[in-house]
Amino acid sequence: MNLYIAEKPSVANDIAKALGGYFQKKNGYLESADHIVTWCYGHLLKSIEPEAYHPAYAQWKAEDLPLQLYPLRYEPIAGKEAHTQTVIDLIHRADMIVHAGDPDDEGQLLVEELLEYTDNRKPVKRLLINDNTDAAVKKALSQLKDNQQFKGIYRKALARAAGDLIYGLSMTRAYTIEGRKNGYRGVLSVGRVQTPILGLIVRRYLTHQSHTSSFYYPLTGDFSVSSQPFVANWKVSENAPQDDKKRLTSKSYADALAIRLRGKKADIKSAGVQEKATAPPLPFNLVRLQQTMNRQHKMTAARTLEITQQLREKHKAITYNRSDCSYLSDEQFNEAPQVLEALQRIGDFNGLALDRSRKSKAFDSGKVTAHTAIIPTAKVPELNALSEHERWVYMAIAQHYLVQFMPSKRYLEASVVVEVDGEIFSARATKTMEAGFSAFLKGEESDASDEDIPGSTFDVLQALRPGETGLCETVTVNEKKTTPPPLFTEATLLAALVRVADFVEDARIKQLLKEKDKGKKDEHGGIGTPATRSDMLEKLKSRQFIREEKGKLIPTETGVAFFRALPDSATLPDMTALWSAQQSEIEQGNKTVDEFVNELVGELRQQVNTVSAGDIKGEAKPDSGQAERLTTPCPHCAKEIVVRPKLFACMGCEFKIWSTVSEKKLTSKQVETLIQKGKTSEIKGFISKKTGRPFSAMLVLQDKTSGKVGFEFNYNGK
Repeated sequence: MNLYIAEKPSVANDIAKALGGYFQKKNGYLESADHIVTWCYGHLLKSIEPEAYHPAYAQWKAEDLPLQLYPLRYEPIAGKEAHTQTVIDLIHRADMIVHAGDPDDEGQLLVEELLEYTDNRKPVKRLLINDNTDAAVKKALSQLKDNQQFKGIYRKALARAAGDLIYGLSMTRAYTIEGRKNGYRGVLSVGRVQTPILGLIVRRYLTHQSHTSSFYYPLTGDFSVSSQPFVANWKVSENAPQDDKKRLTSKSYADALAIRLRGKKADIKSAGVQEKATAPPLPFNLVRLQQTMNRQHKMTAARTLEITQQLREKHKAITYNRSDCSYLSDEQFNEAPQVLEALQRIGDFNGLALDRSRKSKAFDSGKVTAHTAIIPTAKVPELNALSEHERWVYMAIAQHYLVQFMPSKRYLEASVVVEVDGEIFSARATKTMEAGFSAFLKGEESDASDEDIPGSTFDVLQALRPGETGLCETVTVNEKKTTPPPLFTEATLLAALVRVADFVEDARIKQLLKEKDKGKKDEHGGIGTPATRSDMLEKLKSRQFIREEKGKLIPTETGVAFFRALPDSATLPDMTALWSAQQSEIEQGNKTVDEFVNELVGELRQQVNTVSAGDIKGEAKPDSGQAERLTTPCPHCAKEIVVRPKLFACMGCEFKIWSTVSEKKLTSKQVETLIQKGKTSEIKGFISKKTGRPFSAMLVLQDKTSGKVGFEFNYNGK
């Protein structure tokens, strides 16, 4: 019996379909005469708690740091125990196992964990699927590889997982212990990705706050050639006083230049018209979708991720939603007619002029990574059945797919360079010839016509020829005030995290970060993953290190104090860069995981001895302490539930239960029971809104997605 272990249920279904034959659906797997196909829900295992490694770790004490948590020991994740046991039993039953995790580091790790946990000795093959079309899955099934070829990737991922666990828990305990000496009652959490994100936000905020405004002086010239007027911008010359952005900083210099050039002869040095085109934007990956939803609808990254999960799992309306890729496979192009036909049944898309034979640059199997871009499936949902947020997200995904079958926007660009007494001015203007996709996808991916200069029309500029002369009639000095770098929004922060190397000054670290993402089309020296970045943001909010104010991400007083107490090595992305280099050595067999961990523990031993809480004060942070979390995970997404003053809120989705129901304050134990069993025992002390009288009832969890609760009454005569 061959056992296929997929990373998620949807892939398991695709594998069964591609294998062919009759599959019987059982509890947690699909079975035919020759094959069994089962699945994970992401990771099914996690490291056991620190105190299970060493009983002394139950108490947070500085002398126990750094924590010795390697080799990793696993246990099933809470809420997934039953399915995990099913997969384990199937591993024991199988004659051969096919590892069908996603074709990336994490996909390799999460199935290997199970095989190590069960001490598997049976042969293992590797199935690599990055395109879930039927043809692509069948092709992958015909090209199974020996899983031994991927042990290097597994060890690389294992090193990162072990490093994150040891570093995060050890540094978190070190700073929390110091913080408690100042009376701080929360948890000062540190993480390889989380803390550099905090550093990025705090550094931007402090730079913004300390900015001292100054003035700069752009010049524009009014020209006339053959009695035709136009306006052009002055290019700052090398000998002019200027700042690091090449902006003129001296008003006296500007005034003198304006007087000197006024009335002088103007020579057209170059002029011409170019035909240009703007291709449709690529389909969404998760980060770009999150950015768009935050920019257009103020949705958080976590909320967008949750909505895509619903569209994928509940409505089967979109492909894999956590993708970091913006490209599609050739097989998906072959299946496009069915998807387009289904989409055009939607009123907004009915009658669109689509060219189904047009193959945009998005369709390129060679650029597909572990997953393809996020696009609609042929199963189009009833829009009226979707929530407002679901409609926003779905329609955006659909629009960015449809434009792949629309023509590019085509335009003419006229440009001119003018010389006046040795000074250079330039102008440009555009004229749209064919709107193409931009007529449908308004407000996005323009041809940068916002750079056109007011007063310089296309018709005038296109008539100019090199060698012509005219007059510089006047030069206007414009005074502008410098502005601080803008505070991050979620959209701009997500964009920064994709290319965090751009914010790094150390040339070696910058290079290592870019080398880490070499070959990737949508990551350019980034930190974190599309699936974890939103989690990190929500964690920083729940720890009360940052807050959102009018759409801007602002560090709290505690966040700034914590940032200042941390070493640069913790608040910069250097660790990700340095680890990446070592993990490449591990993958290639030039370094062992044991060596990596031992070196890390040695470095941590020095760091934890120099920890200081700095100016962190002792204000109570009701939702930041480790004890202020329910032991029961969210029933919808399995993330932690934090206890806030007015509600019990999931850190990963919109699930929440209000702490006061009909004037009755619920205890954590009652909410735990409600989530675990779906119903509490009878609770006394509710107050009726209609009569003002007290009553008793059982609370029932009516919706595991939102956390909506209702009453159930005991009618046994009481």
